[in-house]
Amino acid sequence: MVREGRFMQHKIGLSSKVVQDRPLEEALEIAARCGYTGLELFGTSNHLPPDIPLARVRALRQRCDDLGLQVVTLCTYVGGFAEASDREAGAELERFRRYVEIAHVLGCTMIRLWPDHLGRNLRVPREDHWLRAAHYLREAADVGLVAGIRILLENHLTLTIDTDSTLKLVRLTDRPNVGVNFDPANMYLAGRPYGREAMLRLGRLIQNVQVKGARRDGRSASVGDDASLAHGGSHDLLLGEGNIDHASYLRALAEIGYTGYYMAECHKAPRPDLPSDEIAAREYRALAALLETYEDGSAHG
Repeated sequence: MVREGRFMQHKIGLSSKVVQDRPLEEALEIAARCGYTGLELFGTSNHLPPDIPLARVRALRQRCDDLGLQVVTLCTYVGGFAEASDREAGAELERFRRYVEIAHVLGCTMIRLWPDHLGRNLRVPREDHWLRAAHYLREAADVGLVAGIRILLENHLTLTIDTDSTLKLVRLTDRPNVGVNFDPANMYLAGRPYGREAMLRLGRLIQNVQVKGARRDGRSASVGDDASLAHGGSHDLLLGEGNIDHASYLRALAEIGYTGYYMAECHKAPRPDLPSDEIAAREYRALAALLETYEDGSAHG
């Protein structure tokens, strides 16, 4: 377990999606072994689906406590409100209430929700899409206010892909417990500003930061299940590969006084000679070194 030296100056967490080929209990062990202190638990079917038994959630909480891990946020796939019927949106709100219950057991105070279906269908939103998304996000935020839960909106196609759209949706939702899960790589892949100017405008709305490698190549891509690649490029990379300018947003985060977690959210696909536990270990070392280099003032860009 590596939790010493200058790396301890920053809160470094692991997105469970990095090791999604492992059972969640094993993912916790990997995170602790690598030196992570925080977790993003993804709402995938094999990690944290909404119907996970509460007895298992309580056991997971105990194991996290034993390992010294904090569950920082639940990265759910609840939402799609802009495109949903009232009945569908109501069902999504029920799923959110279930995650609120799960978050309470895990000692977690932040839950990610989606205003649309991650950009898979909706590319040019109409005004009614914005209003519909805001209406149901407001419903969820009101539930969250009572339960002490913050709603996080991730920077992703379509409704929150850049600073302007994110701020518009936050204003329309108009609740104090709505914040931003900042994902500069998604913004970069879409060709949107993600550096100092974007950071200063989003300011203290940023409650969580996801860090991963990304490369733009200008070629068109098939969207499939991952609309973040709709403009081409790749994030099947380790941190340090690709051409995103990490220093441009890391410096700005320090400037606004960000003290939250930096989450390793590597999308590198595991293979026999590079299994997911080794990817998690490499990402910890790379992210810790990046943050240390940035703090030394020697990172440029």
